[in-house]
Amino acid sequence: MNRRVWLVILVLYAAAGIADVAYHLVAPQYRAAQSSLVAAVPVALCAGLFWPIDLVARPLLLSN
Repeated sequence: MNRRVWLVILVLYAAAGIADVAYHLVAPQYRAAQSSLVAAVPVALCAGLFWPIDLVARPLLLSN
């Protein structure tokens, strides 16, 4: 049972990370800042990996 709980948590974390990668690849404010898709992919992958931090940092950075 313990393994199933961790598997569900891991799948949910991965799904949220994939959704965040997709958001960063198609969001207009990020596409305007990046001159090409090649430059946007590493940013999107890092955002997908660290999406919990991104949820906190994005509103703080956009409020200034």
